[in-house]
Amino acid sequence: MVLENSQYPLDARVRMEAETLIEAGLSVEVLAPREPDRPARETIRQVRVSRFPLPDGNGRLLGTAVEYLIAFCVITALVLPRLARRRGGTLHVHNPPDFFFPLLWLARRRGWSTVFDHHDDAAGMLQAKLGRRTRASLALAWIRDQSARAADLTITTNDTQRELVQGVARRAIVVRNSPPVWFADHRPSPPAGRVKLVFLGEIGAQDRVQRTVDILAALVRDGGVDAELLIIGDGPERRAVQERAQRLGVDERVTITGWVPFEEVPGLLASAHVGLDTACATEVNHGSTMVKILEYLAVGLPVVATALRETKVTGGDAVVTIEQDTVEAYAAAIAELLSSTDTWQASANRARARGTQLMWPAQGETLVEAYRDLGGSPHHPARA
Repeated sequence: MVLENSQYPLDARVRMEAETLIEAGLSVEVLAPREPDRPARETIRQVRVSRFPLPDGNGRLLGTAVEYLIAFCVITALVLPRLARRRGGTLHVHNPPDFFFPLLWLARRRGWSTVFDHHDDAAGMLQAKLGRRTRASLALAWIRDQSARAADLTITTNDTQRELVQGVARRAIVVRNSPPVWFADHRPSPPAGRVKLVFLGEIGAQDRVQRTVDILAALVRDGGVDAELLIIGDGPERRAVQERAQRLGVDERVTITGWVPFEEVPGLLASAHVGLDTACATEVNHGSTMVKILEYLAVGLPVVATALRETKVTGGDAVVTIEQDTVEAYAAAIAELLSSTDTWQASANRARARGTQLMWPAQGETLVEAYRDLGGSPHHPARA
């Protein structure tokens, strides 16, 4: 497996896929960027991890372009010897970026099966960032299509993403982002005293995390709610979020953990009372399944979120979606959830029921079955 835009085991989707394939009897090696405090080589739950140094583009266009160029060279240098050493295996590349299709072509010529795991619509994200369709976004769409064409199997996170590649992919399936069943071992308790809001994920521009601070300030200032905000994650907009909290006078009520081990996430979520998603209502976000929504639901946490198309599909009636995109609308919905213990508990029960339906095992079965069709089952050994 090739992973560029996140670390391992930080990327929960890649971790779940790798460990599921191990359980199915395959041997799995993950190539991923190296964190300062991680060894270059490590084995985690039987998954062999090989890490490479990589500069961080910090979400800026030029920096990201340089990062991707270096990544292509470094990853190519790692993959080619592996392809040369043996015939047969599976090369499984995760996006973004989408431009590893030359490696997929070479792998197929060497007798390997190939998988393109389409996490995010890079072309749509660039278009949303620039506010218009450009030659660059068209080029990214073309590159995505080349990867889908080069792969024996294309995996997407939802039906919206599958539609993007359906016309060019040899075969496209949906394996949704889903939390493991042990998330359900943690449950939140009804609020008693100070209320805790939580936001989980990257602190990036497209996530609009500053809005969570605005919501907190509105609840405290206008609603008279004794509340605090826990942000689990990190990212390029962290300083802006901290500065916004200081300006609004709620900095002492805001805690940012930075990235934490995956095993700690459900316990932190269960310490809160309301999960937030404040992503902008862009077309690319409408087509994205927000992992944080799934993980909130998995622990039975009431959720208030932007009314995104895929969020509605994911959460159903277990998520309170905000159609009127204002701070006041979010604050009012949260205040309603907190109006009584019965109201909060009913929402938590709906979240728990929906979260149970969205756990990983069913998605893992879909992944393993697709690998069997590639010839990568325990009866036809292949290396992912």
